[in-house]
Amino acid sequence: MKKIFCFFLTLIFTVAAFSETLKKSAETLRKESLECDTVQESIEYLKNHMEECASAADKRSLLYFLGTLQEQLGVYTDASHSYAQSAGISAADAKNMPKVTTEQLVLDAVRASLCSGDYETADSYLNSAVRSSKNQAVQAYITLYSVWSSLCRAGEYSEIQDTVALLKAYVTMESLKPVRPELLFTLWYITGERPYGETLLKDYPDSAESLIVKGEAQVMTSPFWYFVPRKNGRGENSAVPAETKAETETVKNTQESSTSKLNLIERENSGKRKWQLGLFREKKNALDLAEKARNAGFDAYVYSEKRSSGTVYYITAVDENSEKTTGTLLKNAGFESYPID
Repeated sequence: MKKIFCFFLTLIFTVAAFSETLKKSAETLRKESLECDTVQESIEYLKNHMEECASAADKRSLLYFLGTLQEQLGVYTDASHSYAQSAGISAADAKNMPKVTTEQLVLDAVRASLCSGDYETADSYLNSAVRSSKNQAVQAYITLYSVWSSLCRAGEYSEIQDTVALLKAYVTMESLKPVRPELLFTLWYITGERPYGETLLKDYPDSAESLIVKGEAQVMTSPFWYFVPRKNGRGENSAVPAETKAETETVKNTQESSTSKLNLIERENSGKRKWQLGLFREKKNALDLAEKARNAGFDAYVYSEKRSSGTVYYITAVDENSEKTTGTLLKNAGFESYPID
């Protein structure tokens, strides 16, 4: 009996030791994921092998890397979740992985949330322990992201006058120098006033913001930059370029046409991977955009989504096709869009 007990005890320790040999470092898992053919496949690989991390430090670093890939792909809600998970792990940086502080991880989660238009989640992260940071750069980004959150929740340009006044004051503050390019760009983008762009070009000629002002780069395709109201530009949470929006507004707003469009393109969320063309508080705006996309040959539709705040949004979307070329086709047809699951 004693021999049998010793055998089983040895077997248990052997299995445990073998299991430990299967554990991998964050560096190894990162390298393996990068051998995949696409970013999407790399993301899936990391999700499926996350529990193989050898330590808490490895998991923390790998979650951060996962978040960067998700943000690169435009899956901002998932990226925010990954950054937040990483921030919640109390551990050092894994060997041969990027060094990132917990405060920076929280700010990354805030930024990703704002990119998806989720100001409520962004605010919850901003009101966490990061708010008491002693780091001036961190505090500067907290201020910037708080302003961006205000812009995100606004429905039209008339609602952001106080925020614009704040931005104009912020660009003169020495304490906010770490985010001055972003502040200047935000003012230039939403007000359309040339002096802010000219200051960017003069003081920060090599910045990404200056490249956009010069027309050498485009603002990243994320809900945030298409939701925020703009003077004489996009507004009312439209994800349509100004010239396109003007065309959709020529559609007659009659009860008959609204009913026709409703029967044609208002559906439930398909649950499939899709490309979002716009998010609106007004159903008519979503229907108008869907009708324009349908006229261009896309099977666009509208579905509603209720946020935790109680606000109902109407989303215009087109499902991904079997060739996974929908995003390119939409772009070529002049429609701004971003992928969502």
